[in-house]
Amino acid sequence: MFQRQKLTRSKSARTFKGPVAWLFGRQLIAGLKWIGMYAFFGDKLDSRDWMRPEIISRHGEAPEEEAFWFDYLADSGDGQCATYNIAYLCQHDLWLPNENSPPDRDQESKTVSLIGGGGNTFKLPRGEFLFVGGDTAYHIADYTTLAERFQRPFNWAYEDIFGPETRPETRRPIYGIPGNHDYYDALDGFNRQFLKPFNQEHAQATEGAGPQLSLKGFERIQEASYVALKLPYDWWFWGLDTQAGEIDRRQAAFFLSLCNPGVSEATAESKTARKAPDKLIVATPEPTTKFGQWAREEEAIVGTFKKLDLAPSFLKSNAGNLPRSQCRLDISGDIHHYARYWGKGAADKSAHTRANYASVVAGGGGAFLHPSHTDVEEVAENQLYPPRKVSHQLMTRRLLMPWNIFQGGYIWLAGALIALMTYFAAAIPESSWSIFKLIPEEQRPLQNEGSSLLGRIQEALAIEQVNPTKDYGWDLIYALLLLALLSVSALRTRSFFEAAMERGRKAWIWAHYQFIGFHLALFAPIVFFIYWSPGGNPHPFLASLLVLLFLLASLVSLVISRRYDNMLFERAKSHRIIKWNYTPLWILMLFAAVSACYGLWHYGRYPLSVVFSDILTTSILMLTLGGLILFAVVAGGSLHERAGKLWFAALGCWHAILQISVPVLLVIYSSWITIFMVVSGAFLATLLAAWMMTRDSLVNENCLQQKKLGRQLLIIWLLVGVSAMLMAGWGEAVEVTWIRLAAAFLVGGILSCVWFGWYLAVALAFNGHNNEAGGGARLEAYRHFIRFKLTSNTLTGYVIGIDQPVESFPKDKERPRFRLVDVFTIGL
Repeated sequence: MFQRQKLTRSKSARTFKGPVAWLFGRQLIAGLKWIGMYAFFGDKLDSRDWMRPEIISRHGEAPEEEAFWFDYLADSGDGQCATYNIAYLCQHDLWLPNENSPPDRDQESKTVSLIGGGGNTFKLPRGEFLFVGGDTAYHIADYTTLAERFQRPFNWAYEDIFGPETRPETRRPIYGIPGNHDYYDALDGFNRQFLKPFNQEHAQATEGAGPQLSLKGFERIQEASYVALKLPYDWWFWGLDTQAGEIDRRQAAFFLSLCNPGVSEATAESKTARKAPDKLIVATPEPTTKFGQWAREEEAIVGTFKKLDLAPSFLKSNAGNLPRSQCRLDISGDIHHYARYWGKGAADKSAHTRANYASVVAGGGGAFLHPSHTDVEEVAENQLYPPRKVSHQLMTRRLLMPWNIFQGGYIWLAGALIALMTYFAAAIPESSWSIFKLIPEEQRPLQNEGSSLLGRIQEALAIEQVNPTKDYGWDLIYALLLLALLSVSALRTRSFFEAAMERGRKAWIWAHYQFIGFHLALFAPIVFFIYWSPGGNPHPFLASLLVLLFLLASLVSLVISRRYDNMLFERAKSHRIIKWNYTPLWILMLFAAVSACYGLWHYGRYPLSVVFSDILTTSILMLTLGGLILFAVVAGGSLHERAGKLWFAALGCWHAILQISVPVLLVIYSSWITIFMVVSGAFLATLLAAWMMTRDSLVNENCLQQKKLGRQLLIIWLLVGVSAMLMAGWGEAVEVTWIRLAAAFLVGGILSCVWFGWYLAVALAFNGHNNEAGGGARLEAYRHFIRFKLTSNTLTGYVIGIDQPVESFPKDKERPRFRLVDVFTIGL
């Protein structure tokens, strides 16, 4: 397969913007409002209810030639150079040595040419249409981002091929379906990019402005966010808009009506004898098979296929099989590399081939590269691009380059603030300092420079002498249990009431009694703690912690009420809502108010400045420790069962310990020379590990070897982390000064890039954090699209790969060649 190669890029006069920053970059931060709105209200803001799709039959006539050609890409609009390359190739004819050219397996073997002749005699003509399979631009596919990262590269490519003027004969239809990044803008940008404009395409309006987001090489004709294309030879192309994997009833009725010619959409759902087209291409925003893992029965995409009477061939029980009378391709993006499961290629192993079914992941339209060496090993892929070896080497090298993590967003700022606030809490406020007393009293500002600003801050956060009692332990236990059980309730409210709705009216009523009784039991102990409060005062930091916990309990109660309100909204579609159904809402809002007031009144006994400082410190530590563990379990362990999730929880815990402890211990106990040695040593050890663990002698295509490499990476990380921690804590406490506070900020920022890169590299080796690792690496290499050839009984896909994007395609010099990644065929 490919050997390690140095990726270089030709230069042009244009300035191409690189991939967006994923690690808390400014584009992501700017879009958090819209992403949050989608997360909270996406289920109610469903634009599909207002759409009226039509069958697009302009491609239905058989061509004069034998074959009909069309193009597919997905996940574009990120790095401008990669998107420009894809745009150039999909608007250009391509050439191969012959019709039966095998895929290019070697590094130097690149047979796809932009011109014929010179041994290239088989033409892959430009597709009759281009289909975009979701996530048109990043982070949010709004108007501005689409214009900059999708429209501009496509128009650049058109101008380089055809000239600056738009020529009608060069235009092709463009179709698309939305992914989650399109939905973050409530499909506003998607509609402007793909729906048929009300004024003529490429014409100037009376006000002087043409249609928005117009592409010079394409025309827009679709009327909804989902499409049905009637193709030659009785083939169909269905583009499904399955938000979060689910399909709405109106869309399902539209596609079901295609299974019953002459049947209206209104009655299509009630028909019992339905038959999907025998020759079908189904495009979805999310893949049916990914990372070598079978789809699970409970996944939403499985339910969508069953609603449309499409056999879920991608389930383990079906093993990629489809009735012999049918032929189907399931294709999607979302994962930014190429992988094919089943189908039939020249180099496929016979056990993995299926003549009439294939599931393809092809998210290489310009977005950053997702690692391709993540593999659960449940189902084997037939083809992968880039190969595992190349993926491991590229990703590990990039992730273990702290400077790259620094450029990828504001991870460094988060680490700097964590270190600064943790050191401040350990040195200045009386309540937090008195817990561990890491710094002797004589080294604190008030004892050395009482008139300085730091000394005055310490004095403002000082507490009059108190003798705290230890009898508030039960209060803490109750507060933690209350918050934990409320969190479980918040997670299970939806599924609990959905199950009750399915069982009928009595079950629905009984579920309310259980729900109300459970929450009454949770809040009842507050009455006990009000009237049987222990004497004396709690420790100041404990008092502030209790205030925070009860405020969080109040917030979670409001979240539960919101989730219950969503269930009432769903039930109102088919049932009458009575006053009794609103009782849980009133109770939860009452509990929210009681919890907040009780926490502030019962435990807010110390100055507001002290309480605020303690709450800020506790919040930062909780978010760091709890957030990184939760991040590891939910995102890192998403492909794993319970044991794997526990392993990732431990990995996240180690990551959090390093992020919190090493910078603070360095600033408290170390001299400037020691600080420099530890930081530079961790930095250099990371770079050395990146070189060692990506050598050709250590890497092969075997997945078991990949796990061995993961264990080696983990051992090195443990050694680096433990060594840094021991050296950081070896010494005497140093006087607290402004320079030390600044050092905490600087050291925390540097080491956060080191530790986060290590965490992603190790997690990736154990099939975790594929998305985050790709976003951290921010690679534009190994992009691809597919040019399809359609005949009466076969569908052949030619996967065209771009190992490294170029910035120009000079016509007066030898043009670059590209890789034929895969050639596969399905048919009857």
